[in-house]
Formats: sequence, C-alpha cells, structure tokens
Amino acid sequence: MSEPILIGPMPPNRAEWKAMQELLSTMRHDSRAAEAELERSIVGIVERPFAVAFASMGAAIEASLEALGISRGVEVVVPALGPVVLGAALARNGARVLYADVDTKSMNLRGLHAAARLSSQTRAIVGCALHGQSAGLDELAALAARNEIPLLEILVGGLGGRIGRDPVGRFGRIAVISLGDRDSTIGSGGAVCVTNDDGLAHALRLARNLGVVDARNEWERIGGVPHVERIGFDARTGMMTAALGCVRLGRFDEICSSLEDVFHGYLRRLAMHPDLVLPAPCADGTVRWSHFAVRLGERYTRDDRDSIIHGLLRHDIAATAPAVVLPLEPAFADLHSPGDFPVAERAADRLIALPFSSGVGDREIDLICQTLQVMIERQSIMR
Repeated sequence: MSEPILIGPMPPNRAEWKAMQELLSTMRHDSRAAEAELERSIVGIVERPFAVAFASMGAAIEASLEALGISRGVEVVVPALGPVVLGAALARNGARVLYADVDTKSMNLRGLHAAARLSSQTRAIVGCALHGQSAGLDELAALAARNEIPLLEILVGGLGGRIGRDPVGRFGRIAVISLGDRDSTIGSGGAVCVTNDDGLAHALRLARNLGVVDARNEWERIGGVPHVERIGFDARTGMMTAALGCVRLGRFDEICSSLEDVFHGYLRRLAMHPDLVLPAPCADGTVRWSHFAVRLGERYTRDDRDSIIHGLLRHDIAATAPAVVLPLEPAFADLHSPGDFPVAERAADRLIALPFSSGVGDREIDLICQTLQVMIERQSIMR
C-alpha cells in the first residue's frame, strides 16, 4: 500500500484551514469568541440552552460529576463497558461505583440492568452512548426521574442522533459530548457539556476556568484581577481547537452524510460474514455513527482478536480494540473478577474498530474488508 489507512478522523484539509483562518481573523479582538461560537453550534444541535466547552473529555466528566454532587463515597451506577476517561474520572473523584453489565445487542447500559444495581444509597446514574449508539438513554432517564436522582449522559460520538423526537444530549441533567480526536464526526478535540440548568452551567464554567468567574469583556481578561471562587481545572478550549470544531460543525450535515455512506459501505460488504456481528441500529431512533466496530463470533478469544488486529496493522490498516471493561482494568479494579460482567467481557474481548472517516472511500472499504476476511480465515486455521 502507498499510504496507511488511518482509524479517523481526517486532519484539517486546505479548505478547512482557510475557513479556520477566516473565522479567527474576525475574532482577533476576543480570544474566547471561537469557544463561545463552538458552544452556540452545539446548543443548536442538541436543543438545550446552555453549553460549556472543555479542553478534554476527562476534565468535562470530572467537572460534571462535581456539579451533580457526586463526590467521595457517593454511590453511582455506571456501565461496565465504557471509555477509559470515565473510569479515570470516577477514580479521581472517589465515588463508590456500582458497575452494571450491558445489553447484548447495543452494548449499552439499559434500564433493567441499571435498576438491578440501584439501592437506597444511589445518588446518580451514568449512561454512555458508545460509538454513537444511543439505545437505552431514554430508559435510564426515566429510571433516574422515578428515583429522583440525576443522570449523567456521556456521548462518545453520536452527536445529532435521536431517540424518538429527542436529540441525544437531552436525556441527562448534564450531557458530556466528546469532540475528541477519535470522534470521526468532529474530531477537533475536547468536549462540550450541555444542560438545561443555569446553576449547573455556572458551576461547569467555574470548574473549567480554575474556579475564576468569567470576566465580562476582553479588557478585564487581559488586565483584571481574578476572583477565585473554588478549586477548578485549567480546561479552557484553545482557539485552534475551537475554530476547527466550529468549521466542522458548519458542515455537520455534510460530514454525517459522508460517514453514513461509509457505514453502509461496510455493512454491504460484511453483512453476510458468518464470524462477524455488525453494529445494531437503534430501534426507536436515529444513530449518528462515529465509529465502525465489528464483533467477532463467540468461538473467538481475546488473543484471536488481538492477532487479527495485528494482522491489519501489518497491512497498514489502522484497527484497535475500542472498549474496555472498566471494573476489570488494573487501574480501576476493586472487588470484581472475570466473569462478573459476562456480556461486557465477551464484547470487549471481540470488538475491532475499523477505519471510519469521510476520507475512507469505496476502494479503501473493499481493501479493508478483504484484508479483515483474510485475517479472520487465517486465525481460524491457526486455532
């Protein structure tokens, strides 16, 4: 191959660099204008009144946990299959985590699984949309409302998707939306928290800005005396990161349409493969996929999966294991052992994320799928 096929997203192209330059030139007298424009763009998609941009997903999750009153010793129900940044944020926060297994089809935490872990001491639920799949968030929101506790909604991709009439990002008291470097929709970096509560929005703004109240204008930011209300994070979004996010959100429908073509291209080529389980649609909604992750059949092991990934990498095709079982990772391990979360464990051991971006065309999809099939056949022979 002449060039490797990357996992996604694409780096800024020439047109995007030019659009970023033009955007920043109109904002040269206000260093935070791009950040504010990014927040307004997200508000328009999610249809919530308040958005607060953060430099990283981890800082956004930690700030959201604090804003919701989830602190050391507080009990919270969390999906066993989730992003590493969630496990890290909970570990630093000190909450008492009750992990719950996930649904076989969607690989998300669903209402029944979460309800089985609730106790009189539970003070919050965390729901994750992995790879854009949002199934179950409405069930968790209803469960949280019945128990009068908050839901923290985490979107690892999926911006623009819907469950029924509601956009994803509207189900939690706070929703954390990843715009990170592995999210093929935006891929600008960082995250945005959205909420309907002005008090929570104020707490989030304080948290991202070292606990300092935002100055009213640029002159105060340059020469004013800061007033520190609390301990916070140094997590403002940089101008370049915010500008790229704004430019890509301005092309949001076009990017989503392109990714939908890539997604269906994979489905057409892999749909009849006997050893693969393909991503499942959301039965009552629209999914905006940010990744394409296939699951090997039950006869394959974690070692088989790793061998297949290494085979793809040797052919210059980026692939990765996209999810971990948080309570079984050494850094987050507590009282659990293998076998406690059978669905999450089987999924995590067999998942393979394939290249997924607007730069992946039909030729690349053909090559990726052919190579994947060869690697699976080779591993079957070696077993």
